[in-house]
Amino acid sequence: MSDDPRRLVRRTFWAEGISRVGDAVSVVALPLTAVLVVGASPGELALIGAAQALPIVFFSLPVGGWVDRRAGRWPILLAGDIVRAALLVAVPVAAFGGVLSVPLLAAVAFLISVAGTFFDLAFAGWLPRLLRGDDLHRVNARIELARSTAVVVGPAMGGALVSAFSAPVALVADAVSFAASAVLIGSVRRSEAFLAQPADGGTALSRSGLAAGFGFVLASPYLRAVLATAGTNNLARSIAMGVAVLYLVDVAGLTAAEVGVAFALGNLGFVAGALVARRVTARFGMGIAMQLAVALFGPGMLVFALAPTQLAGAAFATMLFSNGLGISIHNVNQVTVRQVLIPDALRGRAAAVFRLVIFGAVPVGTVVGGIVGEWLGLRAALLVSGIGLLAGSAPYLLVRITRLRSMSELVDANRRVAVLTP
Repeated sequence: MSDDPRRLVRRTFWAEGISRVGDAVSVVALPLTAVLVVGASPGELALIGAAQALPIVFFSLPVGGWVDRRAGRWPILLAGDIVRAALLVAVPVAAFGGVLSVPLLAAVAFLISVAGTFFDLAFAGWLPRLLRGDDLHRVNARIELARSTAVVVGPAMGGALVSAFSAPVALVADAVSFAASAVLIGSVRRSEAFLAQPADGGTALSRSGLAAGFGFVLASPYLRAVLATAGTNNLARSIAMGVAVLYLVDVAGLTAAEVGVAFALGNLGFVAGALVARRVTARFGMGIAMQLAVALFGPGMLVFALAPTQLAGAAFATMLFSNGLGISIHNVNQVTVRQVLIPDALRGRAAAVFRLVIFGAVPVGTVVGGIVGEWLGLRAALLVSGIGLLAGSAPYLLVRITRLRSMSELVDANRRVAVLTP
């Protein structure tokens, strides 16, 4: 039995919004727990960060293949929320019991990331089963708004909770958010069009099966362009973000409070982009909206890189705002393109390809930024980032993405690539 699309949009929006705010609280609370409760050193903090990143690199592809072999996505989503809630509750319990340690925090971070990998790859194939056409585009816009709001609200909420209670107790807020997300997702479980059999007929997961996701993405011009654009931009942006705070403090002489204000003001661009994404798309078309969105990245970064040091704080906030604005507009459309063009039988594996490339580019860019900053100076790293972000628009130019005007044209493109389905 199918649910009212508006009900699905509302509940999916609240599920994603609540859990993302909780995640943003944990971004502050988890490292503070490590520092304030167990006295973690910088190297131990890096260990916890690495534990969070490892599942993205090593598990995305096999998990994507496993998800594609399941008849339903809903049980995976529910399990992912429940497991993460339980893991987060374990941290304050361990702290109150006097057994919390860096290895335990690293293990929790690792397992939360594993559960998140299952959730995210199942979520990528779940929404296109529930919604079609403009309803799908609308819910993607709402989800982007939820994520963007969390970026602004969550860290401040996390800081307030840590101040009012303690870092471990603040993690309970994230646990509650996952529990609430599970309830909301559970309320629309009957809407999923469950397949009669697993997508691959229940056969063993093979190397060729995993390669099918790569092959399909690379064979479709639009999907290939989205992958190249998102990967290039994440790599280039991470070059700057890895050294930006050091540049603001050591070169421009900003205080910690001034850096915080710059981040807060700049991150409002994410919310603004999510609010106007559908209007921009309706006015110019999907392809032009995507091209314009990524075109904001390079100039914004170059403004920051070339600004006088006395204007560095304002330039940094401007860069963050323009990048956030472009990222939100781009995400609403590129996610919809992926959902429509990728067939149900391949959504898990294809989503894993995007997850691996897009998120995997971040640590690579951070390392590159550190090397360039060490050898050529921090401003040089910012300039390299800006040039890289300018280059990130090239894949869309090559496939002439601006020709893609509407959802109907995207559906036509879907029919043309359908023959590529293995």
